[in-house]
Amino acid sequence: MLKKVVKTKMQIEKKLIAISILALLIGVSSVIPMLFLMSGTAKAETMPKSWFNLNVPYAYLTANSTLNLNGTDIYNYYQALVLNFTLNPEAENEISNAQFEYYELQLYTDKEQLWNVSYFVGTNRTNSFTFDPESFHFMRDNWFDSNTTGGGMFNYNWNASSKPDLSIISSISSYSGPAGQETGDNLRYNKAPRMVAALREAETLFIDVRKTGLVTFNGNSTLVTLSSNEFFQHLELKKYGDGFLYNALVPEDQLSQVDLFNPLKSLNQQTP
Repeated sequence: MLKKVVKTKMQIEKKLIAISILALLIGVSSVIPMLFLMSGTAKAETMPKSWFNLNVPYAYLTANSTLNLNGTDIYNYYQALVLNFTLNPEAENEISNAQFEYYELQLYTDKEQLWNVSYFVGTNRTNSFTFDPESFHFMRDNWFDSNTTGGGMFNYNWNASSKPDLSIISSISSYSGPAGQETGDNLRYNKAPRMVAALREAETLFIDVRKTGLVTFNGNSTLVTLSSNEFFQHLELKKYGDGFLYNALVPEDQLSQVDLFNPLKSLNQQTP
């Protein structure tokens, strides 16, 4: 599978145009870019609009450790995020073939930054568009890298009358090593031990959500636009049980009955 990274040294008002020859086959895509600099007038006419909105109504994180189990220390970190994507009604009037939009979530405490992860969402407006989002790769310094996502979704022919798409993103990170090295430098870059230490000391966790950019496909052109990078949602995760929780999804009187790692299943909602 051929992948080309779209790069250029020319930048005006944080926009980049890539004219490409796309082989739009299911699971197969070739991108051969020819880059050019647009005039200010042309850019104003082709500035794409956002097709999607994202709200994060739920987040649960927890971590634990088992020290000196048969001479081994074991660390585990679990996270579950519910992403609520909706389509803007104006997107149904767009004539572009398809659009992908990228979002970044940043987790931190009052003492340190813990991790960044990004997700994408996309849909098509023409039936002729068939595309595997994982076969497209865009990267530019100080913009975003489309291949650093923690996941995403692409719904064919998505329309505004469809119900919001609730997607659960869950993951587990584990680390095991010789006992007695909990604070050693060799653990510095391992996610699970770092999260165990951070959550042990934290009273509150925070997640900020922002849109990083969007990619629009229209005929033979691929337009990459950098978003303002402003955070549009701020979550405060409070201690709950053995972890930290932000909940604007599950009724409080039902919270004790749901699976914190899969609340959608507990609420009898369709999971991805």
